[in-house]
Amino acid sequence: MKTLHTSLILIILMSFAFISSAQDVSLNTIKLKYDSSLLEKQQGIAILTKKEGRTETLSLGAHNLNKTSVFNIGSATKTFTAILILQEIEKGNLTLSDSIGSFLTPIKNVPSSLTIKELLAHESGLDEIIGKNILNIFFGKNDSLYDISLLQQLEAHRPKERGTFSYCNTNYFLLGKVLEKVTDQSYFDLVQERIIEPLGLKNTYPYLHKNIKNLAQPRHEDKNVSEYLDFRYFTNIAYAAGSIASTLTDMELFYTTLFETEQLLKKETLQLMMTKGNDHYGLGLMKSSYHETILYGHGGNNIGYAFRNEYNPKTKTLYLAFTNTKTLPFQKAITTDLKAYVTNEPIKPTLAIDIETFRDFIGTYYLEEAKLVLEIIEEGNKLYLLAEAQGVKSELIQKNKSTLFDTTVGATLERLEDSDAGLKFSQNGFETLIKRRGKK
Repeated sequence: MKTLHTSLILIILMSFAFISSAQDVSLNTIKLKYDSSLLEKQQGIAILTKKEGRTETLSLGAHNLNKTSVFNIGSATKTFTAILILQEIEKGNLTLSDSIGSFLTPIKNVPSSLTIKELLAHESGLDEIIGKNILNIFFGKNDSLYDISLLQQLEAHRPKERGTFSYCNTNYFLLGKVLEKVTDQSYFDLVQERIIEPLGLKNTYPYLHKNIKNLAQPRHEDKNVSEYLDFRYFTNIAYAAGSIASTLTDMELFYTTLFETEQLLKKETLQLMMTKGNDHYGLGLMKSSYHETILYGHGGNNIGYAFRNEYNPKTKTLYLAFTNTKTLPFQKAITTDLKAYVTNEPIKPTLAIDIETFRDFIGTYYLEEAKLVLEIIEEGNKLYLLAEAQGVKSELIQKNKSTLFDTTVGATLERLEDSDAGLKFSQNGFETLIKRRGKK
C-alpha cells in the first residue's frame, strides 16, 4: 500500500535503460524493448494508454497479465477515499479544517486537533501502522492477526513533522473511520454505492478476495502466494488506504470520469483536490512533473501487486501499468517510456553494456547519506548493483562510456579520474561520492 516517495532511501530496485536515440513511437516498441527480459525473469506487466481519445493495451512478459486482469490497486485506493471525503464536504457534512476529534473518540498518540486536510495531504506527523509487521500479518496462519486494533499500536506523534509532507497510511485509515462516523455506513458500502455502481465499473471491488474472477495471481519472492490471500487482510489492515481491487479497463474509466466530468466531484472540488496540499501531494492525488506540466495519479504497492498511473490534464493523456509483484519491474524506464509515448516522443532503445569498459567498477561502496553498503558484481556477462540490507539486486545498463544507469529510480554511477576512490552517484539532482571499500 505504501507508495514510497522520492528520496535517497528509495534505493535501487531493478533496472533497464534507454540510451541511444530512435524515432519510433509505436507502443510495440515498448514490448520489443522489455518483453524478453521480463520473460527471462518470469515477470509480467499489463499496460493501458490513452491519447487522443483512444486507448491501447499491452501485455508484457510472463503470467498473461492484461487489461481485464483483476489486481489490488494498493494505495491508489486513497484517491477513492479522498473523493468520498470531498463528496461529504460538498454536502456540507465536513470541512477541510474540521478536526478529527469532532468525529472520533480520543486515540492514543493521535492529536484530536489534526484536521481533515492534514490527513488528506499526509501532513499529520502520525506514526505509520499499516507497514508494521505487514509480512507477518499477510503470511500469518493465526486468525487473531486480523482482529488486532492497528490504532492501538501507534507510536508517539511527531509534532515537528506536522504541516510537512510525510507519506503515511495511517492518515487514510483514520479518514475511513471518519467517513463511517459521518455517514453511518461502512467504508466498503460507500465505495460500492458512490463510485463503483454509478460509474459502471464492472470488475472493481471494494476489497480484494481470492474468489474474484480473473484475479491476477500475486507473487512474492518468485512464488505464487495466492494461498495466503485473505479478505480480512484487505478489509481490516489495508482498509481505506489500500483495499480496492480493479482492472486497467475500469481504472481508465475511473480516472477519465474524475478528471473530465463532474460525475464524482464538482469542477471546483476537483481543482481543490489537485491544488491543495503540497508540492508532492494534493488531496488523495500524487503530483509529478513532466516537461513543466504537473501530472496527477496515485501509485500503489502491496504484497503481490504494484500499480502506476499518471494523467496529464492539459493533453488528457493517461497511462496505467500493473504487475503481480510488490514492485513494478523496470519502473523508472517503463514509466518514462510511457510518458514519452502518450506525448508522441521517441522511445529510446536499450544500449547493451560493454562489460570490459566497466569491469573496474566492480567492488564494494558506501553511500554515506543513506548509511548503505552497495556492491557492484558481475554475473552472466552483466553488472548488478546489490544493496544487501534491502535484499535488492539491480541490473546496471550503460549510459555512455563512463556512466552506468539504473532506471528504476534514475540513479547514475559515473567513473571518476581516480577510479579507486569511488564513483559519482547522482539521483534526482542529488550528487555525492560513493566511496570504494574494496576492489574485486
